[in-house]
Amino acid sequence: MNEQLVFTASVAGFEMDYMKFGRGPKTLVILPGMSLMSVMPMAPLCAGAYHCFTEDYTVYLFDRRKEFGLGYSVEDMAADTALVMKSLGIAHADIMGFSQGGMMAESIAENHPNLVRKLVLGSTFSRANAVSNAVFDKWIRWTLEGKIETLISDFVDKLYTERTAELCRRSVIEANRGATSRDREKFIAMAEACKAFDGYEALAKIKCPTLVLGAALDKVLVADSSVEMYDKLKSCGVPCELYIYEDYNHAVYDEAPDYRKRVLEFLRKM
Repeated sequence: MNEQLVFTASVAGFEMDYMKFGRGPKTLVILPGMSLMSVMPMAPLCAGAYHCFTEDYTVYLFDRRKEFGLGYSVEDMAADTALVMKSLGIAHADIMGFSQGGMMAESIAENHPNLVRKLVLGSTFSRANAVSNAVFDKWIRWTLEGKIETLISDFVDKLYTERTAELCRRSVIEANRGATSRDREKFIAMAEACKAFDGYEALAKIKCPTLVLGAALDKVLVADSSVEMYDKLKSCGVPCELYIYEDYNHAVYDEAPDYRKRVLEFLRKM
């Protein structure tokens, strides 16, 4: 019998789906970036991809709450995730966030420090920039116009290296053909939330050890954003590390063969 991987938490009047796998004694929380459709159907693939963590950790990967609309901020997403974590008895966890998930991870570490032992911020930023806003504006326009194939094709180009983009473009487009009008509305809300996010000064509230990982070829949030976060954290006395992958794009967390090993080595340090 296949192991159940996807569950639903109900708390404070909303529901949130999450994956759970691994049986390790420590807890790892993964917060993914924005997507047109939920990543929950990909639970078996995610469990396989993060298998190297499952001896040390019980892993939770959280979706956004099931229902939200425009005005649902990154801080709101983080607050909802923190509520669900508390409802599941999760505290003093290691949290790894990618892209928008990294913004959420920052907010959780700032406002709920008792929930976080160590923090990993991958391909993310602490405040929007001209490059990111231009990308999000284009994605929002195409979504409003119903140009989903154009949107997803550009999404793939902006996230992956050229070789990987060409290999996976058609399958990713096909996987998103079933996106509903509600999926599109939520995608726009997530993009608007990224544009509105400004957590740069709040980084000073983070106290836990933090690993910042960026990609030199990032076409969405740009590598300078990772450097900016690291410099701010370091200036505030946060024990932090920075590594920039030179030959990778935004989704380096999916492509670089040593990415998860690097994260695990950081988390295993005392």
